[in-house]
Amino acid sequence: LLLLLTPRLSAQNIMGGSTGDPSAVLDLRSSSKGLLLPRMTTEARSAIANPAEGLLIYNTTLGCVEINLGSSSSPDWACMLVLSGRLASLDCSGATHTGTLSSGEAASGASSTLAYTGGSGGFYDAQSVPSTGVMGLTARLSAGAFASGSGSLTYTITGTPASAGTASFALNIGGRQCTLSRTVSLPAGSISSLNCTSATNTGTLTAGVASSGVSSSVPYTGGNGGTHNGQSPISSTGVTGLSATLAAGSFASGSGSLTYTITGTPASAGTASFALNIGGRQCTLSVTVGAATSGNCGAFVASGVWKQFMCHNLGANTSAAPLTPSWELIGNYYQWGRNPSCFGRDGIDGSNPCSSPVYGAAGPWGSTTANDNAGAITGWGTTAAPNGAWQDGVKTANDPCPAGFRVPTKAQWDGVANSSLNTRTFIGTWSSSSTNYSSGIRFGSSLLLPAAGYRLLSNGTLDFRGSFGHYWSSTEYSSFEAWNLYFFSGNAYAYDNDRTYGFSVRCIAE
Repeated sequence: LLLLLTPRLSAQNIMGGSTGDPSAVLDLRSSSKGLLLPRMTTEARSAIANPAEGLLIYNTTLGCVEINLGSSSSPDWACMLVLSGRLASLDCSGATHTGTLSSGEAASGASSTLAYTGGSGGFYDAQSVPSTGVMGLTARLSAGAFASGSGSLTYTITGTPASAGTASFALNIGGRQCTLSRTVSLPAGSISSLNCTSATNTGTLTAGVASSGVSSSVPYTGGNGGTHNGQSPISSTGVTGLSATLAAGSFASGSGSLTYTITGTPASAGTASFALNIGGRQCTLSVTVGAATSGNCGAFVASGVWKQFMCHNLGANTSAAPLTPSWELIGNYYQWGRNPSCFGRDGIDGSNPCSSPVYGAAGPWGSTTANDNAGAITGWGTTAAPNGAWQDGVKTANDPCPAGFRVPTKAQWDGVANSSLNTRTFIGTWSSSSTNYSSGIRFGSSLLLPAAGYRLLSNGTLDFRGSFGHYWSSTEYSSFEAWNLYFFSGNAYAYDNDRTYGFSVRCIAE
């Protein structure tokens, strides 16, 4: 242990007082003088027996040069000179960050803790390091002492960042330098108003048709330039079956607009409404859904499964408006499973060839009279077509539907009748008059089935037109019966009937 005895100094000498001989004070800051001091911890210094008055040591615990201002019997140690601490390494890249920094928002609770190694136990001064890159921030470090060995430094981040990006702080402490980087994000987005009533719509929506290229641009004001997470699919109300989606992004600073993409298949015509909630503002976006046109008809045949149907019954006037009941929509009547060229004849699958097709039309659209051919039909077939003549979900040679279409299955008619997506509407005046063409049932907004009645299995006489509707399915029930969609003014469901009845056919897309 090297002990250094110094001249006797008063406290005023050491602390820079005006008394005493100035030449007796050691100037340890001088670059032309050197001084080697014993290095001790606080415990080691306290253990020195009879420490001499005026003894100088470097206290590694406190990081300062101490002197005994007392006596050897009653020591009074005082720190007379703090020595700057040193580090072997300073790790900015591995810093641990707390709090978040957002553009334009005052930093609160933000700090960064850096690890170091090789601390000398010396003291360091307070620091205030301004940011570069993103301006407006300061990294502040309170004065303190390094640990002997490894430790850490915690810089508090204050100020208001001027923009988003990376704020950098050039740190220089303990003889080491590194650059501390903090990410500054855009603030949480907010707006002062959201105007759904001024939305600009792109594309069109039609009942029963899958949306394609449809969107709505909703203007807003008072954007703060912050980010938003968008909105997950918002289900439509009113007209169901649609969803509006907004991708994540950022608000403009001031006024701007948000573009919602609209997908799905509208279940009906009318107004589809979407409850928007973004940036702290809410409004209801309304989009018009048009009615089906003559070339676009269909319904849901299962939950969420939409299928296209022909817009008219087989044999009906295909130029007539498909959603307004009239005699032109009634069309022809078909016995289950028969070859199209022999409906209403005794022949099955052409076994008794026909010179011309006889469909038993009631009020054929080409007739000058809306109510001809309502009576019995000569040669009406009374023998049921065999199993397999039509097949469930498979288009056979006997299927009367045109290319690309077939007779629906029972399951598909069940879906039409039971799906909650198909709003069921009974329209017109319901009565069993042979001259009634005004009644029918509409599923959703794009599938109208006239209440065409049926032709009797015995002789083909027309019955219950305007009161009932029977539409064949391709699904067999027994060796002489098959399923059909049956409806009247209060209900609709699948029903089994003898195959020799004359029922309507509405074709579905394959």
